[in-house]
Amino acid sequence: MRGAEEITWAGGTNQFRLAIGELRAIESRCNAGVSVVLMRLLGQQWGTDDVVQPILLGLTGAGMSEGEAKRCLDRAYSTSNLYGLAINAASILQKFIMWDPDGDVPGESRAGAENQTQTRSQTDAPSGQPTSAQEPF
Repeated sequence: MRGAEEITWAGGTNQFRLAIGELRAIESRCNAGVSVVLMRLLGQQWGTDDVVQPILLGLTGAGMSEGEAKRCLDRAYSTSNLYGLAINAASILQKFIMWDPDGDVPGESRAGAENQTQTRSQTDAPSGQPTSAQEPF
């Protein structure tokens, strides 16, 4: 499972993590699957829990106490509106349900995965008549 990530949002810079338990809690509290919650956030058709739950559960999933997470969200709400927090919630949720496990991973790349890029060599103009018949080897 994916580890915590440091994310800068309206409440500052904090660690967030949404593991399976937190994702299931979002689904339960928002009465919709996490992909539906994400689409509601991106499509500006969200409810308050669609905004609040990914942020709260992301903070607690990374180790913050529930009380501190609520206080952190309250502080963020005092400086940002709910629409701004919806953008933050979408970003947090997206990081934990849509990522490339082979993408930008810290550490060394897997054996044989380095520079497998092939380039075409420049060739002269074709000579002779085109044919669809295969030549014997």
